[in-house]
Amino acid sequence: MGEEVLQGEIIHDIADASLEIILRFDDEGKILYGNSLAQEELGYGNDWQMLGLEKVFPELHLENESFPLDAAQKMTEGMMYRKNGTCFPVRMKVKGSGGQNLLFAINVAKRVETERKLVRMKEEMEETMKVRNEFVANVTHELRTPVNGIRGHVTNLLENGVTGDVKNTLDIIIRCCDNMSAIINNILDFSKLEAGKFVIEQKEFNFYKMVNHTVETNIPAINAKGLRIMVNIDKTIPEYLIGDELRLTQILNNFLSNAVKFTSVGYINIEVTKTVQFDDEIELFFVVSDTGIGISPEEKDKLFKSFSQVDASITRKYGGTGLGLAITKQLIELMQGSVHLDSEKGKGSSFSFSVRLNMAQKSKEEHTVGEQFEFINQDQEMPGFDNVEKFFQFGTPENVQEIKGKMEKLILCMEVDAWDKAENFAHNIKELLEQAPKDLKRAAFRLEMNVRKGDHDKSVEQYDNLRIMFEEAIGGI
Repeated sequence: MGEEVLQGEIIHDIADASLEIILRFDDEGKILYGNSLAQEELGYGNDWQMLGLEKVFPELHLENESFPLDAAQKMTEGMMYRKNGTCFPVRMKVKGSGGQNLLFAINVAKRVETERKLVRMKEEMEETMKVRNEFVANVTHELRTPVNGIRGHVTNLLENGVTGDVKNTLDIIIRCCDNMSAIINNILDFSKLEAGKFVIEQKEFNFYKMVNHTVETNIPAINAKGLRIMVNIDKTIPEYLIGDELRLTQILNNFLSNAVKFTSVGYINIEVTKTVQFDDEIELFFVVSDTGIGISPEEKDKLFKSFSQVDASITRKYGGTGLGLAITKQLIELMQGSVHLDSEKGKGSSFSFSVRLNMAQKSKEEHTVGEQFEFINQDQEMPGFDNVEKFFQFGTPENVQEIKGKMEKLILCMEVDAWDKAENFAHNIKELLEQAPKDLKRAAFRLEMNVRKGDHDKSVEQYDNLRIMFEEAIGGI
């Protein structure tokens, strides 16, 4: 490239518009030209006469007044010095030969400062996380003490044989304590997961007992709502496995308890199959399905995010912090699995997840499949999940069966003054009669209002009235 071209107006305009510092120099290192950014950054203005590169790059230690082109042919980093003696870091590259050499340099001071800020922010964040985790651990420990104390005293009062309204109040306090304990545990687990201190244990456990105990834990709530449950387990799954039994129980219990919480009519189904086995490692696939409120496609994205629920009204009606499923998802991923949701608003949900476990030596020796364990199944045949709407379609066999079952449980609850459970069944009956004739819907509404008031005589009267009207209505279908 000739000097006359470099000195051309167009070339200078292009160089002045560049975001890089551009210097032209000869083989002795004498600077012949600097673009606008070079003049501004280095402070020499347009006065480059007799100025050598050793002034701009004193650390290069030029030998025999010759600039070492080979060292700068590739992109390299260095310090560029201004006229006033200050310096700044640059990334630079040299092109050219035969006395016509160009140096291109980028001021990376801002990048270096940004990197330093990021390091400081990382250190500050780690310190903040440490302080926060210690705070969470201390607070959760301090909260457990009074909660356990309240539960203990209330349990003692219940064991002394209290009845009526006092017993109902004490039962509510116990449920509040259980909910508080669950929230405390969720917060502590979330804190550990965020800090990366959560460890998945590898211990031998009885898989069939684990599933059975998890279901049994939820049976009181299932029965209280008049729901049905079915458990189907692939008999090729070994009885004894190696993994974290406590966390696997937590995962399954979270999906099952949510299914119970958000289902007022119908049933819950649990299926477990073995999908892959390689040597001693097996993958299990779980599906927990329900006929509950369901979730729309727009709401699915929120479901597994921390402190998030699909609708604020859900928190008010059903409770919860929105941490449960976020923690569950992370636990599943720690077990080398994944989670998926199929759901439709008003037509139930189906949560599926996989986990990786190992076979225990005991299973390989005994070749057991856990057939001796009794799973909690119902004799009644359940419809497919595609027919969930039949529960609410007035007059269908599914609808009639559900209403009859709820009414039987309702009258029992009223007779023993279990008004909180009675209110739940009365509300379910009203939902099941949503598509019924107006007189039936009004009767169901009046029944629910009297049950809410705890008025035994009025409630029984309304119950008998609704029962007669319902039998006449289905008899005419």
